[in-house]
Amino acid sequence: MSSTTLFVKWMIPVAIVWGLSYPLTKLVSEYSSPMIISVARVAVGFIFFYSLSRSLSIGVKQFINGLLNFVGLLTFLNLGVYFSRNPGLVAVMIYTQPLFILVIEYILGTRIKTKGTIGIILGVIGITAAAFVSFDLGLLFGLLGGLVWAIGTVYYRRNLLKEDIVRLNASMALTSLPILLVLTPIDFHFTFTLTAISLIIILALIAQVGGFFFWFNAVKYLGSIKAGTGSLLVPVMAYVLSYAFFRTIPTPIEIIGSAITLIGVYLTMTS
Repeated sequence: MSSTTLFVKWMIPVAIVWGLSYPLTKLVSEYSSPMIISVARVAVGFIFFYSLSRSLSIGVKQFINGLLNFVGLLTFLNLGVYFSRNPGLVAVMIYTQPLFILVIEYILGTRIKTKGTIGIILGVIGITAAAFVSFDLGLLFGLLGGLVWAIGTVYYRRNLLKEDIVRLNASMALTSLPILLVLTPIDFHFTFTLTAISLIIILALIAQVGGFFFWFNAVKYLGSIKAGTGSLLVPVMAYVLSYAFFRTIPTPIEIIGSAITLIGVYLTMTS
């Protein structure tokens, strides 16, 4: 099977599923507080991953990894979507993760190629331009999500790279759940209706089960670099689907800034 066929088979569904999760999260947040959404996603994720692995990988490093990649990322992502008018722009902020990874690796002593440096500069310019006319608390949370995701990714690469990814995700979900449950009083609200419950379950199934199913296969068949580069379609799809859901039209500066940011991210990922 050709690489193009594999890309269409695995990465296009990733872009659609995870792109859909942003406006869907915004819709669900009308019925539920961000922390309850996080709990639901992680709980469904645990059921999915544990059903595949039937075992766990427990330890301090695994716990820290879950704290960063599950608790931190999901909390900031959901808060970002909750407080922002445009879920698509929050997706761009979340996907600044590779920019932060390069900066962190540089601080830790890794050499950065010229292409990566240019990518970081473009990323900063793009973020500044996009946020200049529409900065809000949601975008700040989105950026913090990108930063925490980057720290978690670097931590995983340096400490847990040899771990079975399915067992690791099951363990992260299990150890993250009690912490997320403790945080549920933050801005607590939940409209107990069939619509609200259905939307949360659909979001959890789409984002955690469907998203990770396609993502793991994309990484397996395409490799991490091609899959990572292809994931830049996610914020693009988030923009498109946010318009479909809410008729949210980004301003010209937001579009230009987001495009510059994604070009910068692409350069860092391929440097």
